[in-house]
Order: sequence, then structure tokens, then C-alpha cells
Amino acid sequence: FYRPLEQRLLAASRAVIATSPPYLDASPALAAWRARCRIIPLGLDPARIPEPEPAARSRAAARWGDAGFRVLAIGRLTYYKGHETLIQAAVDVPDSRVLIVGTGERRARLAARIQALGMGERVGLPGFQPEADLNALLASCDVLCLPSLERTEAFGLVLLEAMRFGKPVVVSAIPGSGAGWVTQQAGHGRWVPVGDPAALAAALRELQRDPARRRALGQAGATALREQFGIEPVAAAVTALYQQVLAGG
Repeated sequence: FYRPLEQRLLAASRAVIATSPPYLDASPALAAWRARCRIIPLGLDPARIPEPEPAARSRAAARWGDAGFRVLAIGRLTYYKGHETLIQAAVDVPDSRVLIVGTGERRARLAARIQALGMGERVGLPGFQPEADLNALLASCDVLCLPSLERTEAFGLVLLEAMRFGKPVVVSAIPGSGAGWVTQQAGHGRWVPVGDPAALAAALRELQRDPARRRALGQAGATALREQFGIEPVAAAVTALYQQVLAGG
């Protein structure tokens, strides 16, 4: 129903911003308008995510317990997020604690899967978390995992939030999604085949065994946020495109 209106709007445009090359390449809607498309990623202002306060850090520490390796996933508990893959992978990542933060229609199904695998002590579903507590979990995790299955995960803004706290990431290499591209551009993590628990577990174990590598990847992400994915370079790119369009370029 909306396709004719969408195409009419695109036909009237002078420029179209796509947030990553893979998403542009896989978009049927933009196929006819490639010449006017420009790649400008989403951006994040690090200043809007403050350092967690001691009380929030204490609550985060209580949720992690005494696990030697802390894996965080953030997102709605829905079909395309791939949380089942992460739960299965956790079986083969010993001495770890996985927290999947969010709410959604698949919560009961995920909880049942956790219990069926006997992972109730190592995989938690803490539900919705206030921003202060969410930031504390990000600041205290060892790895952020984004195991999504489909290009409905168009970009993965949470990857930039991980950069804010200097955290490495493990991401599904989703065809047509920007998530893997962000990780490649930033050089701050690993990407694994979609829906492959064994590959995901192997990537997590690799980072579990190598704290120095985790720190290096996290630092690469922090640098990428400052130089490429921060709000200032992204805003500058958008401004330059507007200037070009207004000048008739």
C-alpha cells in the first residue's frame, strides 16, 4: 500500500541518506535511486551517556554475580533478535554469565529454553532496566553480543553504545544489515554466521581467554566513536550533504 507513496517521495528527492553500504545494496526500494544515495552512518553523542553512579554499579555487580566472563545482550525479546542462538551458545562458554536485557513477546519462550538447557544459573532475563542501570551493565560487561537474525536489525545503535564504554562486540554477519559493517569499520569485535550457536560460542570463548584482546578491541571502538560514529563527524557529513544539495550539486 505504501510503496507508490514511498517511490514518489524518493523520485522527488535530491539526495537520500542510507546508514550503511550493505543496507543500501540490499534495499529494493532504493535500487532505482542509487545515484542520489549517500552513506552516512547513525551517530551517538557520548556525552548523553554518563558514567554510572556507584548505586547503579552495585546493582549491576549483583546481577553479574561472581561469573568470570560477563556477556550482555540488549534488545526487544522478539523473533529477529536471535536470543535463542545466544542462549544455546552459552552452554559452551563455561564460567560465564549472560544477561539478555529487554521485554517482549518471546520472554516466556526464552525462559523455557533457559530452563530446558539447565542454564538458569548462568543466563538471566532481567527485563526492562532504567537507563542508569542499563549503562552500568554496559560499563561492567566484558562483551556485548548482538546475535540478530535478519536485516530488520538495520544498523545496531547499541554497538555505538558499546563503543562509548570501550567494550568489544560479537555480532551476527547479517546479509544486508549495517551491523556487521559497523563492526568491521570500527574494528571493535568479531562477526559470526547468522544463527550459528557453535560459531558464536567459539568467538565468545576466544575473547574470554584473551583479556588483552578485549581491551584492544574496546579501545578501537572508542576511537571509532570519536572519529567516525560520534555525533560531531556524522553531523558534519549531514551538513555537507545539505550544503551540496542547496548549492545545486
